[in-house]
Amino acid sequence: MRPFPLPLVLLLGCAHVDPAANDARSIRDELDARLGVTQEMAEAAGLDPSIADATVELLGSPLTEDAAVRIALLENRDVRAGLARFGIARADLVQAGLLRNPVFSANAIFIGGRTDVEIGLAQPFLDLFWRPLRQRIAEAEFHATRSVLTHEVVQLAFAVRRGFVQLRAAQQLVGLQQRAVDTAVAAHALMQQLHASGNVTDVALAAERVVESRARLDLHAAERAAREAREPLQELLGLWGKHTHWTVTQQLDLDPLAGWDPTNLEARCVAASLDLHAQRASVDALAQRAGLESWRGWLGEANVGIAATREAAEGWGLGPPVELELPLFDRRSARQDRAAAALLEGLQHHVQLAVQVRSAARLLRDRLAALGERLRFLRDTHLPLREDFVRKTLQHYNAMQIGAFDVLRARQQQIADEREELITMRDAHLVRLDLQELLAGSMPRDSLEPTWPEFGSSDARAAIGGN
Repeated sequence: MRPFPLPLVLLLGCAHVDPAANDARSIRDELDARLGVTQEMAEAAGLDPSIADATVELLGSPLTEDAAVRIALLENRDVRAGLARFGIARADLVQAGLLRNPVFSANAIFIGGRTDVEIGLAQPFLDLFWRPLRQRIAEAEFHATRSVLTHEVVQLAFAVRRGFVQLRAAQQLVGLQQRAVDTAVAAHALMQQLHASGNVTDVALAAERVVESRARLDLHAAERAAREAREPLQELLGLWGKHTHWTVTQQLDLDPLAGWDPTNLEARCVAASLDLHAQRASVDALAQRAGLESWRGWLGEANVGIAATREAAEGWGLGPPVELELPLFDRRSARQDRAAAALLEGLQHHVQLAVQVRSAARLLRDRLAALGERLRFLRDTHLPLREDFVRKTLQHYNAMQIGAFDVLRARQQQIADEREELITMRDAHLVRLDLQELLAGSMPRDSLEPTWPEFGSSDARAAIGGN
């Protein structure tokens, strides 16, 4: 995967809890590793707080895939919402490490002409025991939140890349459809000349008009698809108003499998899975919570402190008050059972999730290999055969053995095959992105439905009159 600039130092600086700075840097470093960002490139992205200026500068020239990802990370508000959620989790972690405040009490009793005063200060002393357990639970939940945030950013980056593939393919499709219209216009013009000279029937002329009309409708559909392909990407970039008039000039890479390494794919995907990391952190939290409930079954609430009493005749007296919950009616057995069942549920989900990751890796690997094989066959075998057929059709036309319309039909069929090549190339690019996302730790769930084949038909015999 190509590295791309990722100014996460700036974005992660939005966390409002100061102790989270190290954690923010660790998230940035993890994303650097997963998305192929080098430290130098992250620094080169700029730490200028004027994000809008950085976005405008990127929009000043035709967008590349990498520049689009940078803009999305700068402007997409879901990223900022995730950072706010990260700050919440960090604050919860800090809160879990704090001791409960002591409770001060005072009581004054007026008896006749004297006043008895009682004051006290109590602290839940078992809170010292629960504190490390609470911290371990909060730490596990914090790591789960961190994995979820990293997951969301990875998903956003690959959604932008898929949007770019779709937009580029749609733009190239417009070019192919324009060529189909040009061919249909030429056939119609030729038919009009022959009709004017009385060599063809009205039906034949009407048929050519329909062919040209159909080609124009297909061109209109391709142009509409190219326009609409911008909006999903526009939404991911977080742009609106005058900033929506960006352009894309790059075409799809001809070889979507270049540099692809399928070695140990399943193991690599399992090791990288952010879903599994988050699930593992959640299981750790459940395990800590189950341990906490087990201890609380034997040790309830308890308070210890100091109390002072002043009586008018005797003066002040001091003593240590103790309050201890007696687990007579509620031994917290239901809570213990609930915690144990939740832990078992989490463990089962964790194992099943690992199965899903491995299955996704195999499915996408096989799909990419199949699309690569189909693309090679189209380029190395089918399209050369089609080119040879068009050439021989033209030779027959030059020898006056067939008409000009046969040549034009052969050319239309060639354009249809080139359109199939473009669609196959687009699909291969999208599947490779799915695999790259899986290797970056995110499960591309929308791409895991099994496909159903679409069959074409050989029209070479029909193009030469079935001879």
